[in-house]
Amino acid sequence: MWSALAIPTFLFLSLFSVGLASNPESVRAINKNYPPFWNQVSGDITVFPVKDNKIIINIWNYLDRLQMYKILITQTNKYFVHIGANDTGNVLWALALTYGKLYKTGINFFEIVMNFLAAVESKFLNVPYEIVLVSRGENKSDFCYSVKECRASYPEAMDAAVEFYQYLQSTRPALGNVSVYDASEERATLLMWKAHRAAIDIGLSKFTNMSWYSSVSERNFTVDFLNFMEFCESTVYHSDFNSSKSFLLGFPCKPLEDGENMASNTNFKTREKAFLTLVKFMPNLNKVTDGWFFMVWKSTVESTQLRHSLGRFLIETLLLMPLKA
Repeated sequence: MWSALAIPTFLFLSLFSVGLASNPESVRAINKNYPPFWNQVSGDITVFPVKDNKIIINIWNYLDRLQMYKILITQTNKYFVHIGANDTGNVLWALALTYGKLYKTGINFFEIVMNFLAAVESKFLNVPYEIVLVSRGENKSDFCYSVKECRASYPEAMDAAVEFYQYLQSTRPALGNVSVYDASEERATLLMWKAHRAAIDIGLSKFTNMSWYSSVSERNFTVDFLNFMEFCESTVYHSDFNSSKSFLLGFPCKPLEDGENMASNTNFKTREKAFLTLVKFMPNLNKVTDGWFFMVWKSTVESTQLRHSLGRFLIETLLLMPLKA
């Protein structure tokens, strides 16, 4: 969430560069739809500094982490040109746009690290040197900073992310001069959400205590939001740019403070109140039913053709209502 600047930047989530890629949709697109400073980072891995034959990435710096997202999107865009025009069809947009909302908190550390290092391990990203992430003395054992460390500490999460990139590699055209890729949107989205959940589950197990947040309300919202996402993931909800942008329309525009009355707080728009209410309601209902609610939901959407229609109903009807924000 959008924590105050007093919260250390290394929570949950620098290079300003030239040769910037344009935003999707059109060059006139409104920047507010993209993560902060999206146009100020490059999608080229060679921009990162090299020391002792190692590419050094400051994972605790917002811009370095944002550049990691942009590199992945830049390198995978060609697999999704048949899904959306002007690079809007990439299924990784959900991760990048959500990062723009959560960039002051630390839970998405594992999401981007597992994705990026898995892309390197699977040879999807061809890098000339070893990737090394800058470590911190604080809580160092809670994290991993290289392919070797992450593979040893979190093999299941790495496997899930590697599976996504291996799938994309399998859709490369057999003829070198052919530029048409046949990646299935549903399969790619399913694998992306699978990897996302594996990484998020690691983060949730480590960062639920108050030391990482500015308020109890903010902590609770972050945890509820990430648990709520599991309901959406099970529907294989489309994660392209436009779908993800719509999904995040109601995301709160300010940090949550303890003691706030959401119903009467004029700082929140109606759509934001609806978003906050639903994000809290579904995980809480699952908790009071001891997990039964999610099990029923998951078995329903995964065993029938309703999965996408239920996902759209959830997002468009519940999160995007009322129409007047």
